[in-house]
Order: sequence, then structure tokens, then C-alpha cells
Amino acid sequence: MCDTMGVIQGTGALFAKNSDRAPNEPQVVEWYPAADHNTPTVRTTYCDVEQVPHTHAYLLSRPTWLWGGEMGVNEHGVCIGNDAVFTRGRYGQTGLLGMDLLRLALTRAATASEAVDWLITLLERYGQGGNAGYDHAFYYDNSYLVVDRQCVFTLETAGREWAVRSGTTGAISNRLSIGTDGDRYSGGVPVDFAARHLEPLYSHFSGSAKRLASTRRCVAGAPDVRGLFSGLRAHDHTAAPLTRPSVTSPCMHAGGLVGDQTTASLVVEVRDDGVIAWVTGASAPCLNLFKPHRLGDPVSTAGGPVVPAGDEAGLAYWLTRERFHRAAIGRTLPAEFYAERDALEEAWVRATRDIKAVEAVGAQARQAETAFFERWAVALPGPTSGSCRYRRYWAKQTARLAVPARPYRTG
Repeated sequence: MCDTMGVIQGTGALFAKNSDRAPNEPQVVEWYPAADHNTPTVRTTYCDVEQVPHTHAYLLSRPTWLWGGEMGVNEHGVCIGNDAVFTRGRYGQTGLLGMDLLRLALTRAATASEAVDWLITLLERYGQGGNAGYDHAFYYDNSYLVVDRQCVFTLETAGREWAVRSGTTGAISNRLSIGTDGDRYSGGVPVDFAARHLEPLYSHFSGSAKRLASTRRCVAGAPDVRGLFSGLRAHDHTAAPLTRPSVTSPCMHAGGLVGDQTTASLVVEVRDDGVIAWVTGASAPCLNLFKPHRLGDPVSTAGGPVVPAGDEAGLAYWLTRERFHRAAIGRTLPAEFYAERDALEEAWVRATRDIKAVEAVGAQARQAETAFFERWAVALPGPTSGSCRYRRYWAKQTARLAVPARPYRTG
């Protein structure tokens, strides 16, 4: 499950996504430099794909066992996020995962329009499919939100069929949404794509209708960076979000029948003077802080949240933050926790108005974040609450956390 947003603002753009996946599935934020290639193919999660001579530099948020990524941005300011969608056709058992398609497009496209064309070309040539589940079998089709300074594209797929819609704002979730209002269709003529392909049962129980309504309200309000932080943190129950599961809010908390958790979050500013990625590097954006990283600045040698490709320090960072999340589950955090979180982020956003300050602000943010969690780790309120089923669910997940369900892949 996932939710993705995009907004064109002036000569720049904003992009945001929550990645909702198995709660014990780590996700790392990696930087891949531009590269030239002389090999004919590149190995993705399950299949080989024809390689191109040159690939762009890009930042990728990647589940640790997969080649592909959930979301990312490249050196040209092209941002892509993919969401699972549930369709009526039989899902492919082999082919490219949606996350593989996303990474391939980031490496090859200098504009959002080019990225959409690459996604379509690769989809039609190789097909989509394969198990995308971390600790259980999970097959689905994909939708994509592709953003640059010029346009927000929505690309929805069903097997090898597809539809594209463009605009200045966009939001996607785990359901098809393009009807006859698309710009292009795989068949060459407009059709009601959603009516033809949407599978109603899984689409309904995914909670995606309510989440999509929430993110659409967010982008309609012309949000700034902090507005997108809030959009990704939105809950359908705000009083005590850590005491019950929720599949219908963008900030997803596992523990119910669906069982997905927001495991990573990303907000991107595409500006005239550069690209800033705001990353949590952790699950539960309502708990964790968005730290800035300017594309092109050196990646952190201090162990996260943005690390060099294949550096397992990103995994260590995710697990460190996850330990706080697990300790906080079942507790109602005081208003002071959230006020301090917001004050830290507001100071960082103000300081990064000067693009040259981002590297220093990022380093300061990492130190401040460490101190923040060290203070609150010994001040968590008690006792825990929530249903017995909810608490048993999380006790089992935490017991399994130290035993990865899938091996780490260096990428």
C-alpha cells in the first residue's frame, strides 16, 4: 500500500510519498552516482533488462531485498513513486516489479515525460510481475506518479495495458483512477480505464478511497514542504495513532487485517537552485523526522539516513529508529513530543532556503535527531493500551524483527 502526491509550483515542483509495506521490511535511502556501462544487460529483481550506455545519478528508497525502489529522484529533478493497484486480470508471475520499472526509468530519463515513455516501453517489452511480498506472496499491478518542474503525470497499468493523465497536481493510491479523462491509452482510443480494470474487493479493503481523498485535499491546498510532511502524517484517528491499526490514513499503522505499515517516507523539493530530498529513513512518519539532503552533496559517512549504494549503514539506521517505534507502540505520546518534532523541522526548512546551507543543516539535523530520540526514549509515557489482538500482533512482529525474512541485497 502507498500514497503519492505531486504539485507544480512556479518554476519548481514538490513530490511526496509514503511507502506502506510489511512492518518488518527495512527500507534504505541510497545514492547512486551517474555511470557509463559497457555490459549488454542489467539484472533486476527477477530478470535481465537491456542496459543503456549511460545512467543518471539518483537517490532511491529501496526495500533491502529488492533491486528496485519504492520512490526516488534523479539528478535532473525527475521524481517517481509507484503504488500497488488491484486489477481484474491475472497478475504476471514473472517480469519486472513495479519497483524495478521505477528504478530503470530514474536511471534513463531527463524529464518526467521521458520517464513515462520509458515506463511504458519497458512494461510493453518485458511485462510486469513477480512476487513483491517480503514475508508473504504478494502480486499486483502498478500505478506511478511522475513529477518534474513542468508536469505531474499519472500512469496506471493493468498487465501490459496502460493509461496516462497529466496536470499540475496529482495524487495516487492503491486504486485505479483514470477514466476517460486520460491523455493517452495503450489501445490508442479513450476508454474508462478504471471501470474496465479495477478489481473492487481488494481496492475497497485497501482503504485507498479514504487515503486518496486525504492526499487530494492536501495537494489541492497548494502545500509547501511542511504541508506535505503533514499530508504524509495524516491519520483518520488523531488522538492516539499508535494504539490501533489504520489502513485508511496516509500514515498507515499495521495491526489489522491488511497488516501494512508506513516503512519509509520521502518529500522532494525541485527548485531552480537545486533538488532537496527530505527523508525519514525510517517507518512511521508521525514519529520520525524529515531531514534534508541536497542531491550532489556528499552522502553521509556517519551512517544515514542517505548512504552510498550498498552501504549497510542504511539498514542499521532504519533498525535503530525502528526500535524507538516499537517501544512507542501502544502509547499515547504527549503534545510536547510532536511540538518539539515540528519545531526542529521548521528550523531546518527555514535554514535550507539558502541552498548552500543544506549540507551543514543536514549534519546538524542528524545530531539533533539523535539527541531528540535519546531524550524521549527514557520519557515514553505508560502504560500501553490498545486491544489484546493489536498488542499480540506487534509482539510477534518485534520477536521476528531480528530474523530477516529475505536476505539483504546490495543493489
